[in-house]
Amino acid sequence: MPPRARLRLSAATRLDRQLEFAGADALRRHALRAESLVREIPRDALVSEAWLVERLTGVRSRDADTGATLVGQAVAMDSAALALRWSERGPLRPEDLPGGAIALEEAARRMGVTVRSLQRWRRQGLVSVRVRFGRSVRSAISGETLAWAQRELVAKRPTRTRDPARRERLVDVARSIVASGASLHAASRAVASATGASVSTVRRALVAAERSGALPRLTRRETPGARTRSAAWRAWRRGAGLAEVAEPLARSSAATLRLIRRERRDRLRSLRLQVPALPTFTRADAADTLLAPKSVRSGLAARPWPHEARGFLRRFPPGVPGADRAWATDAQRLVALRFLLWRVEREIAALRGSDPGAGLDRAEANLRWAARLKVSLVENALPGALGRLQAMRAGPLTGLPSSALRRAIVAAVSAAGEVVAEAMLSEHAIERPRLAALAAATVERAVAGASWLRPGAASRESEVTLPPSLRDSVTPWVEWVPLRDDLAELAAADRGHGARVLERRFGWDGAPPLSGQDAAQRLGMDARHAGKIAAEAFRRLRAVPVGR
Repeated sequence: MPPRARLRLSAATRLDRQLEFAGADALRRHALRAESLVREIPRDALVSEAWLVERLTGVRSRDADTGATLVGQAVAMDSAALALRWSERGPLRPEDLPGGAIALEEAARRMGVTVRSLQRWRRQGLVSVRVRFGRSVRSAISGETLAWAQRELVAKRPTRTRDPARRERLVDVARSIVASGASLHAASRAVASATGASVSTVRRALVAAERSGALPRLTRRETPGARTRSAAWRAWRRGAGLAEVAEPLARSSAATLRLIRRERRDRLRSLRLQVPALPTFTRADAADTLLAPKSVRSGLAARPWPHEARGFLRRFPPGVPGADRAWATDAQRLVALRFLLWRVEREIAALRGSDPGAGLDRAEANLRWAARLKVSLVENALPGALGRLQAMRAGPLTGLPSSALRRAIVAAVSAAGEVVAEAMLSEHAIERPRLAALAAATVERAVAGASWLRPGAASRESEVTLPPSLRDSVTPWVEWVPLRDDLAELAAADRGHGARVLERRFGWDGAPPLSGQDAAQRLGMDARHAGKIAAEAFRRLRAVPVGR
């Protein structure tokens, strides 16, 4: 079911506002009353606002209107919406619901319809609520609601797909088409065009005829191999439009999008984050608590690192290893980083079906947030590592030959990334981390005795170029979920709505990256429109010549 159900009656809207700060137990009681009211109220009844408030809360309201102005059909629809809203804030237990709780997917299977049909039937009074199954919260309906829906909605649903004669006519038309060697998809489209039925209806009829032996086995479209999926994903990630990617595959844009999403899902599943949980992670308010500090939600690393060594040292000047002043901020960020990676593991494991959709987008947004946090922590530790190397050389690092200077900076970045990873997983270091000092000690052990760090005269060589993937080396998962900070400056100058969506999706403003739906909601835009203009802005920004 959609996460938010729209209220149409002003009486229901006022009641929902009055219960905005109600406790979880009260919300559960009210949600159960609303759930039962949907089945009980006659659709042609006339009731008052006062009656509705008393029926849902058990409390007689003096301020409510006592006139008979509310129609039963509208009351049933808004009661279903209120039950869903209240159960989101106070999830029910399976045993609370009359007849037990039945997950939405299982209910759709029993009723012989799709989950999307259940979503449409909410307008007719089918009520779903949020129920806690173990550690997860999912949409479900009660056993009594299932029986009511089968009696009032399924049995009375007008349909033509159950007409055996009509199905036989579709199969008769398909026989001549199938004899020409057409595939299942081509035959479905041809029969649909000839009979006026939908492609999905014809496809179901042909599959059923296959199983019964009325039609021979139809060929299916060949499933794209791993190399094809990878090529489509890489082209899409470079900014190519769906139509452009779909053309060489001989597939529709929708099928190509599903293909790319499956490739994204499989690549995320290949990650081995393996982050153990802290005791606080399993609490219901863990996300609101651990991700709330200002240091976790603002001021995150959003600037690309300089590609030249001397510019890198100006950006991160070598410091004197000692007591870290930012240990409180680092501690908050370490806990948030660990929680995000732990949560992403569970989000990736929960991706099901051939089209992951919104769950995939949320997991990628959390991985980008985790990358921002880790890069911020590494940047805080870098001065300590660089300062120790400078002390070991007994002279400025800029005096090193080009190859030695590059090795020194790479060693410092590697040490800082290693220290952050170890501190995140250490129960002791995460409480009061001293990242700069730890990075200094780690880089000293790594380069102890290195001949290229010997004291010597200053080098007169030209500027030294650093590896382009230096920053990405500390967050290996950005290979699949890039941060694209190289486009941030161009997006700031673009000032278009698409660039604003990209800024929030990638976190170019130092704030946590958002999923596409959250970014659209933050900007007050439709999610589909926001995704379209963001894709166009991404292609436009990538087309700008480098060094403009």
